[in-house]
Amino acid sequence: MNTLDYLKANEHKSENGFASKAQYIEDNWFWLKYSYAIAIKVRHRMKELGMTQKKLAQELECTQQHISVLLGGRANMTLETLAKLEQALSFDLIGNNLLVFGYSLPDKDTAGYLNDSSASGPIQGGYKPRKKKGPKIL
Repeated sequence: MNTLDYLKANEHKSENGFASKAQYIEDNWFWLKYSYAIAIKVRHRMKELGMTQKKLAQELECTQQHISVLLGGRANMTLETLAKLEQALSFDLIGNNLLVFGYSLPDKDTAGYLNDSSASGPIQGGYKPRKKKGPKIL
């Protein structure tokens, strides 16, 4: 029996083995690559600030264990989590990167969110609905 046959015969058969982890990464790489990149940026910024995981957890009002998962690079983070990380660490993760393509984020008034003093039409829940446009005729 050669070494490879021996290793295959004595391989641990649990679901947490190397092969299943590798398959998970391969199957989910389309979003994991972003999670890894964000984790690296957050770790770097924490190092710059001298911030611990415990302190970041306090800032985000979550557990240190949750921060550990985020920094492990395998967390499917929400936009809310990303915004909280940006605020807690006073740096930009995705905000300015959205502007790279020449798109600028509108302020509340131009986006349709109006306060009562600037309202010139019916307001529903603080939002003034825009006029619907019909199909373009070529």
